[in-house]
Amino acid sequence: TRKAASAVDTKQKKKMGVERILSRKMEIRLPRRDRRGATPAVWFLLVLFSFVVGHTSLAFAPSRPIATSACKRLQSPPLYFAKKEPDNETPQRQESNEICETVKAAFSNIHDKIRDAFKSLTELSLKDYKWRSSVFKSNEADRLMEKSLARMRGEDASYVRPMDAADEKIGPLGRAERLSVSWLSKVIEEEANRAEYILERDGKLVRPIEASGPDEDLGPLATLEKKATDFLNSIRDSERERVMTKTLRPKDVEESKRGPLGEAEERAVKTLREFQESERIRYRQSQIRGGDVVRPIDVPGPLGDMEMAVAEVIRAEKQRVKDREKNLGKLVRPKDATIKGPLGEAEIGAVEAFQRLNDEERERLRNIQRLLQERRPMETESDSLLGIMEAVFVGIVRAPQMLMSVVARVQELIQSVTLDESDLQRLNSYSSKKQATKDDEKKEPPSL
Repeated sequence: TRKAASAVDTKQKKKMGVERILSRKMEIRLPRRDRRGATPAVWFLLVLFSFVVGHTSLAFAPSRPIATSACKRLQSPPLYFAKKEPDNETPQRQESNEICETVKAAFSNIHDKIRDAFKSLTELSLKDYKWRSSVFKSNEADRLMEKSLARMRGEDASYVRPMDAADEKIGPLGRAERLSVSWLSKVIEEEANRAEYILERDGKLVRPIEASGPDEDLGPLATLEKKATDFLNSIRDSERERVMTKTLRPKDVEESKRGPLGEAEERAVKTLREFQESERIRYRQSQIRGGDVVRPIDVPGPLGDMEMAVAEVIRAEKQRVKDREKNLGKLVRPKDATIKGPLGEAEIGAVEAFQRLNDEERERLRNIQRLLQERRPMETESDSLLGIMEAVFVGIVRAPQMLMSVVARVQELIQSVTLDESDLQRLNSYSSKKQATKDDEKKEPPSL
């Protein structure tokens, strides 16, 4: 009886609870975990930390859309709903609105500070560019002046950097340096233009491709960005076309709309087909010859080309072994062998490149020595501090040499003996004849 009565009471309580919930107006309550320990300060710290960590890279972008979307998330936390009047706001909703406004103000303040710092750094970099550009132009003008003066003297101007060598004497390092310096100078000019554009937009971040106008030539960074953007756009367009046409493989898309993935798959499939076709031909040839093995080199295909290259290397190495036996066991380099295979050709190319590099560096060393002789402070600016220091140092270094030469001369004088009378007469007659010749030349009238 007690169990039955308790069961009836439980059913009545549940029924009354459901009726009570249905009779209530619509209410909004936080979850149990939020009711226990959630405070406005905790919500504020969590949201602010997520903004600072998650949106640092977007600090230069407009912050209002980000803060607005985050506030929308904040205004709709994980809630469960009961009936409530739609006109009246709960305290939790008011607190979330206050937190949202505080977060907006904090994020806007952080964004403004970062933008101001970025703007100041841009101004400093622009001033540094102007200073470096003026120094570079003055150095280049001095260099051109030295070249013109050396050309007037009929010789080449001395230089230090490999790129400053004459066109007929420049080597691999000089060409590489010219290309790299030309590319870097274009990048610096492009970045200077972008810095000016950033300052015009009050510190907002500008991409390299946006800094160049439609009619202007794109710089190196803008060209790289355009290529990367076109590459990604072509992949996106081709994948969108593949989804719209319900095509499974990227290579099966129409050729005019095929992207990089389709081209790569097409090349891979073509290579595999060549492998497959060459292997089929090799199998048929083996069947025709009664089961004999047919080498890949006997059939046109990628494997045959690979085997031919390996066979050339082996043949050249075998001949090099024979040349070594003929050379009494001395080592024969691949480039000196009778048959120069791929290794010999590679060694010849490497030796030629090293020789060109060696000649270039030797010529540069001679020019550096000549430049040091021409620009010594004790010769060009003897009254300056460097000129005086160099003169003192050179004098200290040369003093022992001068002392040793004086000692050697004194010893030579001590060991000398008087001349014989015949030698003395011969010397006097020679000096008298020489003096008479000079007097005759002075007396002769100038020829017309």
